[in-house]
Amino acid sequence: MTPELIGILAVGATVIGLLVTFRRDARADNQALRAEFRADNQALRAEFRADNQRLRAEFNAGLAEVRNGLADVRKDVQALTERVSRLEGVIEGLFARRDRHDDAA
Repeated sequence: MTPELIGILAVGATVIGLLVTFRRDARADNQALRAEFRADNQALRAEFRADNQRLRAEFNAGLAEVRNGLADVRKDVQALTERVSRLEGVIEGLFARRDRHDDAA
């Protein structure tokens, strides 16, 4: 073997060693990034679920408040309907009395 061939083989072996090392390091970095991504993804999911539950609770509380308000409005409308009915009765009674009084005269 000539010294040039030995040099070429030595450089080739060194390059192959470096490529294997870089590939191993890149794979390790890739696995670390995947693990970090999964952890961040899980944290975001947990945060989203917590926010979603909190918003649902707030929405349901607001909806219950609106329903209670509508029930109060219904009661007020019913009371107003009764009062208007009484007034209509009184007005009809007054006109009926006046009409009877005019007929008698």
